[in-house]
Amino acid sequence: MFRINTFATVVSAAMSLPLASALAQDTTPPLQPGPDEGLFLIVTDIHFDPFTNPALVPELDKSPLSGWPAILKSAPPTIEGYGKDAGFTLMLSALEAAAAQNMSYDYVLYTGDYLSHHFNDHYNKYAGPSPEGVTSFAVKTTQLVSKLLGESFGGIPVFGVLGNEDSACGDYNIAPSGAYLDGLANQWAKLSLQPQRFGHFASGGYYKVAHPTLADQDVIALNSVFWSTRYSDKCNPDGGDPGADVMTWLEQQLSETRDAGRRAQILMHVPPGIDAYDTAQDAGAGTCDAGVELFWRDPYLSDYLALMKKYAGTVDYSFSGHTHMDGFTVLRDDGGQPLMVNKISPSVSPKFGNNPAFSVFLYNRKSGVLKDSVTFYLTNLVAATSGAQPEWRPEYTYRGTYSVPDLSADSFASVAETLGSNTQLQQRFIDLYSVSAAKKQIDSSSWQAFSCALEAADMDAYKTCYCGGN
Repeated sequence: MFRINTFATVVSAAMSLPLASALAQDTTPPLQPGPDEGLFLIVTDIHFDPFTNPALVPELDKSPLSGWPAILKSAPPTIEGYGKDAGFTLMLSALEAAAAQNMSYDYVLYTGDYLSHHFNDHYNKYAGPSPEGVTSFAVKTTQLVSKLLGESFGGIPVFGVLGNEDSACGDYNIAPSGAYLDGLANQWAKLSLQPQRFGHFASGGYYKVAHPTLADQDVIALNSVFWSTRYSDKCNPDGGDPGADVMTWLEQQLSETRDAGRRAQILMHVPPGIDAYDTAQDAGAGTCDAGVELFWRDPYLSDYLALMKKYAGTVDYSFSGHTHMDGFTVLRDDGGQPLMVNKISPSVSPKFGNNPAFSVFLYNRKSGVLKDSVTFYLTNLVAATSGAQPEWRPEYTYRGTYSVPDLSADSFASVAETLGSNTQLQQRFIDLYSVSAAKKQIDSSSWQAFSCALEAADMDAYKTCYCGGN
């Protein structure tokens, strides 16, 4: 089990809310690795909000990162509820809960969105006279989250990617080769424990490292924000086409990995495929075809899917965040067979009505095959906002819930197919999608939009599934 390192210990001990005693009370780990098996942790979309106490912002703005914990703990510890991002207390509670599960992790993945929503607007509103500037504040905020991720788990490797909010320029506006990226490069390189592999990070926020335990695998960390339908390079309008630069770089890395007889896993924030939520919201506003919304614009989506087919057998899995929900998308080959799966992990931030969560994955340390996963969630968010101790418990294990042998693309495709006919399992998926929150993001009227998004990542296949049923 992990020790909480010095920085996190000091921060936690200073909080008057007794977080440590409020963690999952069953000390039996829900996942117990066997021979040649290990565990890794995925945390995503914390969206740390340093503006929860506006009076502290001018002091935070002037302070170096080392002074932030003392400043943040000077305010009463409060936990934010549905519709808000995670403040200091909720962030610490999630990381402490992840570290207290009697499970030893090999590494940590963070799939993006370190910064809170409306970050720039709130900074401009609360920074006070003679502010240091939003870039400096955004860098320090991201560095605080990154530092806690590194130190809460005993200094194991941490691999992060940038989310759409992670920018000093604004939402979906990260600037290539900007000061924000430059401010993170050294810290993230050190957290990876492979600093020599971060040569491309400052230019676009992407990098490739060797997998920390699998001798024949790499981890490719992308900046998929550049591919988003909402991306705008307004802070560097002469920066060329950063989306095309990432795609070119990705193909080069995949080629090198394959030629070396290795395989890869991909990390990203914005997932490939269909934005089922926006598609469902647009239903009835026009023709079905016109209402389908993509996460990425073309040609990036079609180019990426083509690369996954070209390098079939090289890429095993991809992991993303962004939706705040617990989902997946199966990518298929030209014959319609499952090729790989993109796993979308639920968020710590309860901004979109989900319960805060994190996930742990069981994998084979020789083959890299994902064997199972367990999601932990905050069970009493409403009570915790009123001062009750936060209670984190296991929500579900994947194999136990869906009766599949592993977390392969074939298994996820089988789950997607079964959900169409098994109404009891379908309801369970709907509950788990929003992390057991009372308010569900999926209902009977929107089920088809979400169901088709599980099985189809490209526009044509999705329209055949969705519009054929509408």
